[in-house]
Amino acid sequence: MSSARPGPPGGLRVGSPGNAGGRGWGMNGSTRTARWPRARAGVAAALCGVALSGTTGCSPAERTLVAVLVDGSGTPHALLRPCDGGDRVRAPWLHGTPEADAPERQETREGTEEETGQETGAAGGREWSGWETRGTHPAADFPLFTPPAPWRAEIRGPRSALPDHSYELGFADPDDSYAYRALVTFDAAGLDRLADGEVLTRRGVMSRSAFEEAARRAC
Repeated sequence: MSSARPGPPGGLRVGSPGNAGGRGWGMNGSTRTARWPRARAGVAAALCGVALSGTTGCSPAERTLVAVLVDGSGTPHALLRPCDGGDRVRAPWLHGTPEADAPERQETREGTEEETGQETGAAGGREWSGWETRGTHPAADFPLFTPPAPWRAEIRGPRSALPDHSYELGFADPDDSYAYRALVTFDAAGLDRLADGEVLTRRGVMSRSAFEEAARRAC
């Protein structure tokens, strides 16, 4: 990754940038309150069960709850914002695969979700670099290629973005994996193009504060 910091690329730029330190649940770093009542857990799974009994299948809704930020030293960070009062995430993962394999890998992942509705980090048996976890974990902000030690993640390959690879960072709802999943895809070139205070999301490039607001609205 180059040390030079290019000017801002196109995309959304609303509000003021934040920093990569701390949990950063809100624009002022304060802890968020519950927005996804647990009484709802299982409702989406029931609806998906009905759909799966037919012919159409069911995939979790994708929400803007995860982002990647590059700090002043050039280190990328993961920002996770679950819709859960306990601030938990299910099976967070980072998978990098050669770009030619990315579409097929996505299709395999969706098939696995539809059949099991559980862990979402499996790469369908394909070779990948990055990391993946199982079960639920406390949400955190952390260096992208160094997940928190208590997560006991399986780590593969170099701890930096490889050229000609497509990366996918995501997690699922901690109580009901059919309810939603958070996902962002990117490559090394996209990280290099980020200006100070900008983040990459599934909706494109935006400011840190705009992402925090988008995450609140997504829940």
